[in-house]
Amino acid sequence: MTEGSEARSLLRWYRRGRRDLPWRRTGNPYAVWISEVMLQQTTVAAVTPRWRRFLARFPDVGALARAPLREVLGEWAGLGYYARARNLHRAAKTVAAAGAFPVTVEEWRALPGVGPYTAAALASIVSGVAAAAVDGNVSRVLSRLHALRLDPRSPRGRREIASRADALLARSSPGEFNQALMELGATLCTPRAPRCPVCPLRASCRARSLGTPEAFPPSSRREAPRPVRLVAGVAFRRGRILLVRDEELVRGQLTVPLFRVPAGRRAEDVLQKEWKAVAGLPAGALEPLARLRHPVLDRRYDVHVFLVEESAPSRRRRPRSPSGLRLLFPGDLARHAHGGLLLKILGRLPGAAVPR
Repeated sequence: MTEGSEARSLLRWYRRGRRDLPWRRTGNPYAVWISEVMLQQTTVAAVTPRWRRFLARFPDVGALARAPLREVLGEWAGLGYYARARNLHRAAKTVAAAGAFPVTVEEWRALPGVGPYTAAALASIVSGVAAAAVDGNVSRVLSRLHALRLDPRSPRGRREIASRADALLARSSPGEFNQALMELGATLCTPRAPRCPVCPLRASCRARSLGTPEAFPPSSRREAPRPVRLVAGVAFRRGRILLVRDEELVRGQLTVPLFRVPAGRRAEDVLQKEWKAVAGLPAGALEPLARLRHPVLDRRYDVHVFLVEESAPSRRRRPRSPSGLRLLFPGDLARHAHGGLLLKILGRLPGAAVPR
């Protein structure tokens, strides 16, 4: 096959059986932009309902630009990588002030949080710009197609993959082609057990002819995530959950009080010792609730969770509430920025109404 026929085969395959994703049914640049940002580091299954909900809350770029950041972060809660939401909010202000969406790759690239892949994807999908978009799926497909023995994360590997992607690009339908190549990597040319017999590029795939598609791209050694032990305390006052500003995972978000557990210390001892400084009242009885694993980037959190029954305050001396302390009903949490760990903790509460 020539490269032109490869592109045609890929587009035919995509048009016949592509996944019916809601952002593929619209030409609205705002809706497509939100989907691309959400899909970074997040699965399609997780994004689909959240994309709909986000658009219902912020239906256009003006609404997003006018919204307070805390509301945007609250709506983003559970999707992770919260810098995406902060950059999206900043970029919305820029676009709203300009009165028009970017068109070229360079214009998209100038917005906060928009990297080379996202800029090329948006320019091609929204405006038909002939730009090849390269993400992890595309890198894997092209590494196998050409049996490239290069680390796609290395500078040389990135340059080679970008060159191959540009050469393969269907310039008559660049947006559709970019989506087709990403679709292929997501559904057939997967990291493990690729479905080579039904791949539209199987006839020209060098890795398949070698019989070792899973050997490409070569694996790069990654450092093991750093383990961090935490203890979390869950307390209620007048039916409201006690929350503080997070200083451990994502600064500024709401969470239950969290404390690091040094080596050799018992989690419950740390919680008893540190609770009053954060919550204003001494911790009384502790009831073990759960032990959770929570990976975040290069860290792997091991979290011991306890229900805290606080000691009653003295009648003569009312305690002063520390700054930053919040009391919220669990159902009201959706209006505030919070992270995935808090949702996991609330999900372990017997009979708790976990915000959705």
